[in-house]
Amino acid sequence: MLARRWRCLVVLCAALMIGADRPDAEVNGKQALTKLQNYVGQWRGVGQLRRGSTQGAWTETSDWAWKFADGRARLTITVDDAKYFAIGTFRAVNSDGVFELVAKSGQSSVTYVGRIDDAGTLVLDASDPPEGQPARISIRQVAEGKRMLMLFERRVGNDRFLRMAEVGYTREGSNFGKGTNYIECIVTGGVGTMPVTFEGKTYYVCCTGCRDLFNDDPAAVLAEYRERKEAEKQE
Repeated sequence: MLARRWRCLVVLCAALMIGADRPDAEVNGKQALTKLQNYVGQWRGVGQLRRGSTQGAWTETSDWAWKFADGRARLTITVDDAKYFAIGTFRAVNSDGVFELVAKSGQSSVTYVGRIDDAGTLVLDASDPPEGQPARISIRQVAEGKRMLMLFERRVGNDRFLRMAEVGYTREGSNFGKGTNYIECIVTGGVGTMPVTFEGKTYYVCCTGCRDLFNDDPAAVLAEYRERKEAEKQE
């Protein structure tokens, strides 16, 4: 009997240790990433090497979207005609607001880690980026979320950064931003821009990732939405 109790205790301790080692990103990925929800959407950008100068300027478009796979939530960025990276994937490192961005362009892949600072800017740093790639990316929104600025910097010394370029984006569409009435995304609570239907009723989602998740199991998405709304009423 004593040996059996010891075996049970060992199994219980092992289970607790596994749970303790489980990354917060997998448990709270979606909830943590909602801090970046305002970036979801399509953007048209103009890049400048020097602010106010058209020399070396370029244009690009980017699409920020949710991706749900294997029970995990991610935010993806796809950039057409990009100068620095064409594809990016965000994940939540933990529930304390630390994010990781894996940025890819061609054969190059750079990992950035950071958080939103007190001014509301998402600041992401890479420890050892390849030649020609930024060591820091800073992203912020202005004009009530209708504009986004993405600053690329290189590291000089241990703690100094110098501008490489900046892209000023304008969100496609209108009626975005705080204080504006908008249709809610049934999945994330963001701005709904794409209609989806289920049992004759129309709902809205904010991106292709949310659309795919809804189409895979609309009943489950609606159930979660109703639970979320009920919880909001209790707050």
